Amino acid sequence: MKKKTFAITALILISCSFGYAQSQQTEQNMKKNSSQEDLIVALEKRVADAGDEYISLTVAEYELLLSQPFGDIEGFEPLTTASGGIKIGYGFSEGPKVYKTDIQIIFPNIPNISEGEVFVILDHVKGNNGLDYLDQESNTEIKADGSSPESAFTELKLDSRTAGSKSYWFGSRYVNLRDPSDSITVRVLGALGGDVELSEVSGKVVMQLPVNITELDLSKADIGTEKSFAGGLITLKEVTNEYISFQFTGDPKMIYSNDPYDNANNVLEITDVRVEDGLHKLYAENPQSLKIYEAEVIRKEYPFSFGTERRDAQEKATPAAPAEVAPEAPSEVAPAAPLVYLNTNDPIATAIRARAISDLRQSVTRTDPESAESKTITAQIEAMPKEKQDQLQEIFLKSINDYLTQTRFDVTVFNYGTFMMLFSDLGKMDLKKIGIEYDIRVQNLGGDQYAAEFWEDSRAHAKALEGNPNPEDIEVFKELIRLSNGQKSVTQEDGATTTSMVSSRYTKMLGLLYSLEKDSSLTFHDPFQPMMDFIRQ
Repeated sequence: MKKKTFAITALILISCSFGYAQSQQTEQNMKKNSSQEDLIVALEKRVADAGDEYISLTVAEYELLLSQPFGDIEGFEPLTTASGGIKIGYGFSEGPKVYKTDIQIIFPNIPNISEGEVFVILDHVKGNNGLDYLDQESNTEIKADGSSPESAFTELKLDSRTAGSKSYWFGSRYVNLRDPSDSITVRVLGALGGDVELSEVSGKVVMQLPVNITELDLSKADIGTEKSFAGGLITLKEVTNEYISFQFTGDPKMIYSNDPYDNANNVLEITDVRVEDGLHKLYAENPQSLKIYEAEVIRKEYPFSFGTERRDAQEKATPAAPAEVAPEAPSEVAPAAPLVYLNTNDPIATAIRARAISDLRQSVTRTDPESAESKTITAQIEAMPKEKQDQLQEIFLKSINDYLTQTRFDVTVFNYGTFMMLFSDLGKMDLKKIGIEYDIRVQNLGGDQYAAEFWEDSRAHAKALEGNPNPEDIEVFKELIRLSNGQKSVTQEDGATTTSMVSSRYTKMLGLLYSLEKDSSLTFHDPFQPMMDFIRQ
């Protein structure tokens, strides 16, 4: 198999990263969405054509596949979605059980994945009494010696399943819980004991993704012939009815996988593997040839958290916003951790609100494809080698997904295209218009991290449209509302002037990330900074 890579030219990459900044019309947005869909269709065809063979993918291609939504799965109740489109829940282990004991995930079918390469590592499992029930002593969630928590305990049992025409992976693993009040009593996810209810589960899905896969074919004709492979030398030694063997002088960790084949070119089951002094023996029934694979394994983390606390407990934990700021509850689903919005007269909130619009505008200007800086960047990207362009694409997708996750957006609803469109539109909007149609709220994300959130006032926006009955504007507005709330449709009450709103008046459209430094200054985190830094290396 020849090395396959994600063929993205510099111009395509620029359109992915900056294209929405120049889009002002629904038709243009639809064209870009169509291009993205075409890309995914082509990628899925490549995967299907590869069948059970390994296929070389970039991290960006894995994440495109993971981002594809699929419908409800009978018997699985997702409680949240990790960045990358991985649905998380908890349920039963094998057989009928009284309590829900396992953390469970489902994710779209991606190739090159098998057991031992996907893990769920938990940070905490809290009850509504504030205590952490995760058993840190008898499990391997956290190791005292600092070694990797990816182990036989935290790895998932994977099962490939199908729902309708869509195939997906199902994975699960048991979770060790212990009552912190006595450090003895064992608990399970579905029953923390007494009146204590499960309040919050936080952790991460870890995937070990092979990229840059290359292969070497060896048959009986190659016996005794030394060949270069994976940074070393490889020689096929023996082919018998019981095993096939080869000598490798390089680092054995560089060999990703081995597949022995029979005369009909069918992959054989390996019953035993023995390695001694660089001699590898793969035991299988009457092997005739061998494929050896090299790959670079990339470790990817997909954080998640979800809560099942009662609404009254959450409301007590969340300060009520002033009436003039939020006369009605926001329409988005609350994130797992309690929302903590700063009061309007809080000095940090005041400082962030005072600069949020200018920070947004400066970032939009910086990425305007007509600006001198952007044109220089475009030329730099076009001059990059293919490998570096691929790296840049991966950095871009990751940085936007990370930014959305950090500012508490569901990346299965808000993809990078939606983000770019909203980012550009708000950054170019008239200051007076923003003041009328948007409410800027500041949320503490935990520690020294804050988000400046732009909440659209649907009534003010609808009223503004009354004086400008442009069908394109109305359609764009309907689409933004639908995307930002994950709704299937938004009905139109009056074809010329207004639309029916979502269930509440305010809708969160965008979040900007800030951090409070030790000297009490505020730092704005530009979502495009990782990509800019990489280009200027």
